[in-house]
Amino acid sequence: MMSSIGWIHALAEVEKAGQAWVMATVIGTQGSAPRESSSKMIITQDHTFDTIGGGQLEYAVCQKARDMLNNIATATHVLENFPLAAKTNQCCGGTVSVLLEYFPEPMTKITIFGMGHVASTLVNVLGNMSAKITWVDSRENLVGERNDSPLPSNVQVCLYPSMLDHIEHMAGNDIALVMTHDHALDYQLVEALLDRKDCRFIGLIGSKTKALRFKKRLTSASFSSEEIESVHCPVGLPDVAGKKPFEIAISIAAQLVQITQTPAQEKKGSGLTWKEINNVLIESVVED
Repeated sequence: MMSSIGWIHALAEVEKAGQAWVMATVIGTQGSAPRESSSKMIITQDHTFDTIGGGQLEYAVCQKARDMLNNIATATHVLENFPLAAKTNQCCGGTVSVLLEYFPEPMTKITIFGMGHVASTLVNVLGNMSAKITWVDSRENLVGERNDSPLPSNVQVCLYPSMLDHIEHMAGNDIALVMTHDHALDYQLVEALLDRKDCRFIGLIGSKTKALRFKKRLTSASFSSEEIESVHCPVGLPDVAGKKPFEIAISIAAQLVQITQTPAQEKKGSGLTWKEINNVLIESVVED
């Protein structure tokens, strides 16, 4: 489906939706071509935003982009040359070189239950993180306020009659942060999250006393010691002290960065090599 939204505005849309996408950029033209160099468009699995000229050229570019979206293991950057005759069934007579860049959906998905002071501060901090964040509450007035105020593009606000209703909609391997206004609800959420058995991390805001009480109740509810220890309470790095909302939020954010970081890998190069780029340029000249 084609959208009338320009590619710049579409960036915020696809990031907020947590989608994988491909940026197609015209990096060179020869002869007659539908759009000039530097024209861009964004392609997702179901939508396109903006245009690089329409017609069979754009169709071919979209097909290549969706091949990249469907083959995540090999998708990175691709430089393609399109003669506007044989390859694209167009009669312009020129050639167009297009760079296709693949951007995966965020691997990290975070669900925050509760819209208190700490959660409100934390959401703004995590807005800088490469993550898809779902922010859940059951209080209509708070959800309305949050939707009416500027939020990071990677944050989606959800209203439910009960926050427990969201748990069945969570993806596997989610990071869950339980930060509600109600200790009884906190416990119900923790129980439901443990029952899923597929959370990457469960963080619970509270004191050490609260942590002990919850552990006793979870033991009585027949959860294993391993499952109980997977609930991090108080959530956040213990070395980051302080009780102000921003201090707690920074502590939690630091812990999330720590658990989502991948070990530094040996740099072996990435993307297109100069040889690959040069081959496309040579091909373009020969075919012209």
